[in-house]
Amino acid sequence: MISFACAHCGRKAKRPAGHVKRSRAQGMKLYCSRKCSGLGRRNKRTKTEKVEAKRLYDLEYRAKNLERILQRKHEYHLRIYDPVKEAVKRKKRMPAHVEYCRQPEYRKWKAEYDKKYRESRYFGPFAEAYLTLRQVETAIRERATDYEVRQEKGTFGKSQQRRRRDGAESRSRRHSTADC
Repeated sequence: MISFACAHCGRKAKRPAGHVKRSRAQGMKLYCSRKCSGLGRRNKRTKTEKVEAKRLYDLEYRAKNLERILQRKHEYHLRIYDPVKEAVKRKKRMPAHVEYCRQPEYRKWKAEYDKKYRESRYFGPFAEAYLTLRQVETAIRERATDYEVRQEKGTFGKSQQRRRRDGAESRSRRHSTADC
């Protein structure tokens, strides 16, 4: 038996000569007990460092094996999904969902969401530009007077315009029949 100092706690311990000589030849550390061996082999990382390392590993793993992960999830869903049970669950939750949809905050959010969805669907990469244009047009319309709005639409003095137009048409008909 050969005596040595533990690499973790520094206590003196004895082990068979072959064990100690082999470990020293291979450059390995010697420990007095299994407990010290476990503690000595730990890497000195904090919990936050370990969490961050796991997060980075998961990102890499998911990017590398995305198809396989999605396939497994799909197969699992097909195994456990029961349409009849799910329909019962949905029907049970329906009154609460309807109440939720009636809330003013939800309605406001939904209107905004739908507007952005439609614009991105119809205008693609130009959706933001279109939304900005709509906001500018709305601001202009809000500042315009009733007179300006009617003039722009062509509805100001409509009856007078109609009389003038109809009168001009009847005069032109009279002149065209007289020429014949």
